[in-house]
Amino acid sequence: MERYLYRAVGGGILMMVLDGPVLAAVAALGGSIVGACSSLTATLIGQRLQARWSRLGADLEEREKLYGVFVEEAVHLFTDSIQRSAIEPAKIMRLYAKVARIRLTSTDPVLHAAEQVGKRLLEAYELPPENPMEVLARYANGETDLDPLREFTEACRRERANALQQV
Repeated sequence: MERYLYRAVGGGILMMVLDGPVLAAVAALGGSIVGACSSLTATLIGQRLQARWSRLGADLEEREKLYGVFVEEAVHLFTDSIQRSAIEPAKIMRLYAKVARIRLTSTDPVLHAAEQVGKRLLEAYELPPENPMEVLARYANGETDLDPLREFTEACRRERANALQQV
C-alpha cells in the first residue's frame, strides 16, 4: 500500500511515495528514540534523587555527631560549673568552637538554642559552687530549669524531623 506525502518546496509542491515497510521502519525508529529518551530521563532523575538522599543522609549524620559532641562537652562543663566557679577558658572555647560549627550547618532555632546553652553556662560559673547531690535531688523533684540542654535538644529533634520529611 502506497501513501503519498506532500511537501511544499520553494514555490511548488513535491510529492513523495512512502512504502508501508518504510513507514513502519520510521515509526519503529521514532518509538525507539522516544523510549530511549524516556529511559535516560528516568535514570537521570533517579540518580539525582539518590544523590540528594545520600547527601541529606550524610548531612544528618554529620549534624548528629556534632550535636552529640556539643551535648557531651556542655554536660561536662555544666557539671564542672556546679562544683566550682573558676572558668577554664580553654574548655569554654572548645564549646564555642562547636557553636561556630553549628552556625555553619544548622538552622536558626538550633543555633539560637546552642548560643543560649553557652550563655547559661557562663551564668552557671558565676554562681557559687553547689553540692551535686542537692542539684540531682532538685532535678529528680521535677525542677525543669536544671536542664540547660532541653531547648537545644528539642530544637535538634525538630530540625531532624523536618529534614526527614523532605525526603
